Amino acid sequence: MTGLYDTDIRLDDEWQLTQAADGDAPLCSGLDSLYQNIVLEAITQPGDLFYDPEFGWGLYDFIQSEDSELTRLEITQRARSKLQKREVILPDSIEISIDFNDDVIMLRCSFHFGEESEARKLNVVIGAVSVEVIAA
Repeated sequence: MTGLYDTDIRLDDEWQLTQAADGDAPLCSGLDSLYQNIVLEAITQPGDLFYDPEFGWGLYDFIQSEDSELTRLEITQRARSKLQKREVILPDSIEISIDFNDDVIMLRCSFHFGEESEARKLNVVIGAVSVEVIAA
């Protein structure tokens, strides 16, 4: 899990590698790196990262799920528990909502890093065949 003082390669809005004008890979650090790591964890299945089998929210488990109270509760609990593991996120600031629309589940998360006054937002679309993060 990425920490507050780590540095990572910056990814684009499609979560792919980017390239700077000089051909080098641009970096992100601090809270931006941490947020990027949270996004990557949200779209990863547990066990996919060979050196950290707990990394991942496991949202692919809910592809083509029916709208039920149990499904909503499980998705909410997974997101909340993964966000609460991050010591720099204020636990009381975590807000999660879920909307079902046809075959699409929209997961909306909002939280504050302890050092920021603005909330960070994370919107995840669980579609019929994929899980993706959309810009908040």
